[in-house]
Amino acid sequence: MKISPRLRGTIEISIGSVGFGFLGIFGKMAFQSGLSVGEFLSYRFTLAGLLIWIFLLLFRPQWVRLKPRQIFIAAMLGIFGYGLFSTLYFKAIEGVSITLAALLLYTYPFWVNVFSHFFTHEKISGKEAACLAAACGGLLLLLWGHLEVHNFWAIFAGLGAGISYAIYVLLSGRLQKNVRPISSSLYVITFGAIALSLFHRPHFETIRELTRVQASSIFGIAIISTIIPLTMELAALQKLKSSEVALLMMIEPITAAILGTLIFHETLSGRQLCGAFIIAIALVVNTLSKKNSSSEPS
Repeated sequence: MKISPRLRGTIEISIGSVGFGFLGIFGKMAFQSGLSVGEFLSYRFTLAGLLIWIFLLLFRPQWVRLKPRQIFIAAMLGIFGYGLFSTLYFKAIEGVSITLAALLLYTYPFWVNVFSHFFTHEKISGKEAACLAAACGGLLLLLWGHLEVHNFWAIFAGLGAGISYAIYVLLSGRLQKNVRPISSSLYVITFGAIALSLFHRPHFETIRELTRVQASSIFGIAIISTIIPLTMELAALQKLKSSEVALLMMIEPITAAILGTLIFHETLSGRQLCGAFIIAIALVVNTLSKKNSSSEPS
């Protein structure tokens, strides 16, 4: 049975979104064990980069070679995309509650659609707009909780995280169309690791002193929440519109909420369950409408 490119892209971004949903789990484990934000981010991207380099050099060395222009683009995406987005997001967490930081970050599907409309001339249909609005409403119900602001500038950091990630998604979709996803991930992650390490200046010489929990959280986030989802996201962006990918990535907060319940025994209220259900319905309706429209004869 042959799988259509659109279905493959939907499966890829769904897998990626589930992987990203583990971010909070590994982050909570790391921070509770004493790792700082800067250490955790730097170790995360450095280990992920090393693992991809080792894998490709051993099994697919030809995939490491890219044109200088492609390497430059991947470097910019790593530094000003993932490096900037990650730093702004965790800076927001330092000044506002985690719930508010998450709500500000997840404004990125809105920004993707706005930027797509004005800069890439991707038109959004009425049904797409309705699904996006419904998913945003569901997200609000899912994440709504104790909102605190300790530092007013942290709000701008949270919005900056959402906007910078939206720009990353758009540019990746346009500029990395003809690049093998794992090769693109290699350089995006590598340059993201370099930027984060220079900015946060972690003490790599103390890495031998990491506890088992700290090491496990770093390995988990490097593989499950970095290498796999980033590669799946880049692969999906080659088959779907940026706005579609951004909307489907709302599977991530649903995954995070479910994992929080299963692993940390956090309880979901009726309001949160309703929010998760609304997001899921919006994603299913949007995906099915795209499938039907693409199958219609022109």
